[in-house]
Amino acid sequence: MQIREVVEAAVLTFVLAVLGIATRGLEPLALFWPANGALIGWFLRRSTRRSPLCWAAVTLAFVAADLCYGRDLGLAAVLLLSNLAEIAAGLVALAPLRLEGRDLSHPTAVLRVGIACVLAALAGGIVSALGFALLGDPAILLNIGTWWMSEIAALAAVLPLALTLPSRPWPAGWLSRIIRQDLPELAGPLVLLVLMAALGVATGGIGTTGYLLLPLIWSAMRCGIFATTVMAALVGLWIFAALGLGLDRLPSQTLAEDPLRILLSTRLSVALISLAAVLVASIMATRRRIELRLAESENRLALAFEGTNDGVWDLEVPSRQLSAYDADLLAARTDVKPRRPLDDWLPRIHPADRERVLAALEDHIAGRTPTCVAEYRWPAPGGWIWLLARGRTVERDDAGRPLRIVGSYMDVSARKALEQKIEYMANHDALTGLANRHALDAALRGRIADYHRRSAGAVLMVIDLDGFKAVNDGHGHLAGDTVLRALARRLAETLPDGMTPVRTGGDEFAVIGDELGAGEVEALADRLGKVLAAPIAMGAGTVSVGASIGWAFLPRDAEDEHGLAAVADARLYAAKQRLRQPEPPSRASA
Repeated sequence: MQIREVVEAAVLTFVLAVLGIATRGLEPLALFWPANGALIGWFLRRSTRRSPLCWAAVTLAFVAADLCYGRDLGLAAVLLLSNLAEIAAGLVALAPLRLEGRDLSHPTAVLRVGIACVLAALAGGIVSALGFALLGDPAILLNIGTWWMSEIAALAAVLPLALTLPSRPWPAGWLSRIIRQDLPELAGPLVLLVLMAALGVATGGIGTTGYLLLPLIWSAMRCGIFATTVMAALVGLWIFAALGLGLDRLPSQTLAEDPLRILLSTRLSVALISLAAVLVASIMATRRRIELRLAESENRLALAFEGTNDGVWDLEVPSRQLSAYDADLLAARTDVKPRRPLDDWLPRIHPADRERVLAALEDHIAGRTPTCVAEYRWPAPGGWIWLLARGRTVERDDAGRPLRIVGSYMDVSARKALEQKIEYMANHDALTGLANRHALDAALRGRIADYHRRSAGAVLMVIDLDGFKAVNDGHGHLAGDTVLRALARRLAETLPDGMTPVRTGGDEFAVIGDELGAGEVEALADRLGKVLAAPIAMGAGTVSVGASIGWAFLPRDAEDEHGLAAVADARLYAAKQRLRQPEPPSRASA
């Protein structure tokens, strides 16, 4: 591999140097010198090429090319050192350019290449001017400027092409892609280049280089970066060839007054035109990459939302205009924005959720919450669905006030149904469907909190069935379950509004409700006892159970859960005791 690279360096340098020397115009400089730009690109493309052997091969090839044309050894040495200094300066200037940026697919890489062309040409100009001074030419500044403007044009035309040239091994199908895709796209700019070149020959003058801007801009806008570097190199070659062959007829008076300035100015314009075209091509390539990524993101987003009731929403805070995109709109890639005032959307939210959703949004706008999160019910065919909306401010004004909030919404109906089922199971008795002890404890804590907050009283009633064990023993547990369900149903139907029945376990029940007077509770307890004691059909006969009831008042009897339970249990025990005592015999009247 090392030998191959050394041979490649020698052949490339010799061939390009011979071509450059053959175009000598402004002695001792060549009209077009492609070797340095090509070698900078060649060295950059592979780090192993920057070995002493490759540098030695380049040096010998430069010397051999000069000797072939019979140049003076002193002049050949000056030009050799100038060329090597220019190549080395270009490599140093482009060393920070990362490998992925050397294809010029980013505008910053093109700008760095432009800076490298300036610095490399300047380094070569300084070395050449010092060398010419040793040979007896004291015009140091003139020599620096002449070399600089001559070489910057050659570098700008050749270096981008050398950097973007496809590397070996070429990817599969590259030739087919070039023939089927790149060449048809490049055909139009090439034809226009020929026409503009012919127009320049026909009209002549200093401004003829401007004619070639049209095909370059066309190529930069339409084709890829490599195709544009090819076009830029062709434009540079044509301008240099036209100058060397006398096809570009500059005004004789101006040319006679200062030919060097005119020719060097033309070269500088070539450099600017070439780099500008490559920069535009890089910008267009960046834009195409961004558009491709956006299209891919939109496609992924549409696929993610496809088949769901999910979507995205976008709120313009100052105007309070809300846009919502569901899965169908996202999949259709439509440009139609379903934007309407926020007040048109809010009434569609379930009345029980509307105020909570608006509060969550206003809290986020006011900066009280980092995100806006709300769950609410939304109308759908056949009823309501639950949606979860999340959003965050993505744009603010100079004062930090939100200008735009963007978020997503998703259908969480299945999750809400599961949560509701779990919550029901956690708070209800599986047999009777009444609230369970867990729910009773929570209700008691809530009633006590209400009392401390707004002095709201409450009543707790506890119920213990009498004779239920005999039902279980005599008829079986299935019959016992039937009795419990029937009694639970009677209890729920008998209680007034504001009273909640609870099964606390086994044959024990409870009631928690609003504050009642002592007489009202006694009347309610008497009514419940009679309802629960009524016979229940069981097979061919009936069964019946009694009920002992105790109660406690909040806050009259106690102000905490344990105190209320203790008082209610004490009254329940007293009721059982009275039930067990035999009634005294009645006295006959005299």
